Amino acid sequence: MNSVVEKEKNSSEPKSPCRKVCRLDEEGMCVGCFRMLDEIANWGIMTNPERSDILRKAHLRMQLRDLKL
Repeated sequence: MNSVVEKEKNSSEPKSPCRKVCRLDEEGMCVGCFRMLDEIANWGIMTNPERSDILRKAHLRMQLRDLKL
């Protein structure tokens, strides 16, 4: 029974957006996943709502970058 509960819990956890590019721009934002350095470093200790918020912010940063091009 525990493995079923763990599987359900893990499936609802936000996945890391890391694309294995791992290069920061001049503002400290990863050019691959659009997270800031502190967001990347703290991902492992964040709660699911915090991770979801970071994913939302990263998506907005990606859209802003596209507008600046």
